[in-house]
Amino acid sequence: MEPLRNLYTDEKLEAVAEAFRKLEPAFPAERFMDLVRRDPWGEAPFKERMRLVSLALRDTLPESYERALHLLCQAAKEFRGVEYIFFPDFIELRGMEKPEHEPASLAALAEISRYSTSEFAIRPFLLRRPEAVMERLAVWSKSPDEHVRRLASEGCRPRLPWGTRLPVFVRDPEPVLSLLETMLDDASEYVRRSVANNLNDIAKDHPQRVLALAVREIGSSARTDWILKHGCRTLLKQGLPEALALFGYPAAADAGVEQFRILTPSVEFGGELEFSFEVHNRGEKSVPLRIEYEIGFVKASGSLSGKRFKLSERSYPPGISAVARHHALKPITTRRYYPGVHALKVLVNGVELAAGPFELTMPSAAEARV
Repeated sequence: MEPLRNLYTDEKLEAVAEAFRKLEPAFPAERFMDLVRRDPWGEAPFKERMRLVSLALRDTLPESYERALHLLCQAAKEFRGVEYIFFPDFIELRGMEKPEHEPASLAALAEISRYSTSEFAIRPFLLRRPEAVMERLAVWSKSPDEHVRRLASEGCRPRLPWGTRLPVFVRDPEPVLSLLETMLDDASEYVRRSVANNLNDIAKDHPQRVLALAVREIGSSARTDWILKHGCRTLLKQGLPEALALFGYPAAADAGVEQFRILTPSVEFGGELEFSFEVHNRGEKSVPLRIEYEIGFVKASGSLSGKRFKLSERSYPPGISAVARHHALKPITTRRYYPGVHALKVLVNGVELAAGPFELTMPSAAEARV
């Protein structure tokens, strides 16, 4: 997969310079390009390249912040794509210089969110004045524009990937929960997904707070129920009995797992773990079952770290249902694999019902980065 930093081509950057030159004939397009390509551009990763473009804009757009924002918002209309997040990044860069820039900066971030994504750039403003900025987000949550509503939710996620963490809301999520509660029936799937992801962030630190919200609001509408379930997905993966029961998967006394087999007891890195089992419903009626498997991956210390994966989530009829699965043990960007004896578990509605070991071997190196 091509590195994200390669999205910044000369052609794209020259198009940005030309867009500003059309709006402001005095815009120094050549100087802008020279500033962008200065060291350490050649080896800089994506986020550093983004900031280098923002710095180049800071040095070439008018000194008047009001004028610079006007040009920025006009130019941004012509560009779409993750590589253009230097537009909101410029607002963060210049807007944080002086407190009096905040109102214009927030208004521009809302405008820019229609073309780019502003959830990263708004976070320094939230860190500086959380109460005041949350008031603005509350207004945005009622905007007719789905992009602005999404910014209201995504901007205050306590643990936004790639974004600066918001410790004030990690400690006390109540301001965020109050905002999200007003967005639980949003008409836009784009917004609903953000609201759910925000709830899931909060659930990692305050599971009972999110569960209490879910208990209170479950059944309000199909859209709300989807948000709540997706927002509680970490709690479901953790097998929290209250969460499983709330979403229709209580402890299933009549369900069992039999004939559990690990078909590949030794797997070479790059291959696949294969296993099978039977789900036995000993009752007379169909039962809702959430079936997961968990792999205990060997860590550098030799201990195991579990990761759960969902197999199915549906109603199982009385009798026996055969299940087979394979799991690729191949390079990914988020895990380092180590050789040794790993563990495999099968869980039904959060309860472990079968388990066994398998060995991961390496073809050459002692470990593989994935």
